[in-house]
Amino acid sequence: MIFQSESSIIFAIIGGFILCICLVYFILHNKKIKIRRIDEKTLLLRLPILGTIEADDQKVYKGVFVQDVSETLEKMKIFHEFMDFNIMIRYAQDYNINYIGFEGDMDGGKWSNGRLAYNTLSKGYNGGYNIYLNPGLNRESICTNLSKQLGVEIKPHELYTFLFLHEIGHTKKAGNESYITALVNHSLSGGRRSAKRRRVLKDFYLKVEKNADDFALQELLKLRKKGWN
Repeated sequence: MIFQSESSIIFAIIGGFILCICLVYFILHNKKIKIRRIDEKTLLLRLPILGTIEADDQKVYKGVFVQDVSETLEKMKIFHEFMDFNIMIRYAQDYNINYIGFEGDMDGGKWSNGRLAYNTLSKGYNGGYNIYLNPGLNRESICTNLSKQLGVEIKPHELYTFLFLHEIGHTKKAGNESYITALVNHSLSGGRRSAKRRRVLKDFYLKVEKNADDFALQELLKLRKKGWN
């Protein structure tokens, strides 16, 4: 019985070793399996049937990963259709913008009617903001309305730069001290507001929006003087 037990253990070890070799071979030669790096320390392994597995990579890398750079360059091309990428990154770094995207404010990433752009507070450890721009806007008609509203002509190729700067203009660092308070008031109200309270909040909202417009217009005029467009 002891001999049979020891034999079973040995066969189990050998079988496990062979299985590991087969698994490694399968991973390396199966084209359906994709290995992608999430960051410098984490690999993402996508396996058929089994799904996605994360693995730690202990090796220290001091260079750049071509796939990551290629994907970033492709995304940069998309942003170039809307505004100057270098300007966008510079302002994002100066005003603690963590993410810039085109996802809408409704379920499934769709945009509600009339929504041009919006921002949210980031949930990351360093705070900051996320900015979202509506990529499907009619630039000519919106610029016509904005120009009338602001008293300064906003050109179609400047629209997304202005909208981006407007959302930055909501941040405390841009001088809009009222924005966070407005968010808190809006979330706490829960729709249970008196007529007087609604008027106060509306005036507060208009003040916040005017501050953001003033900031965006001021920065846009600075960029024009520098000949960016």
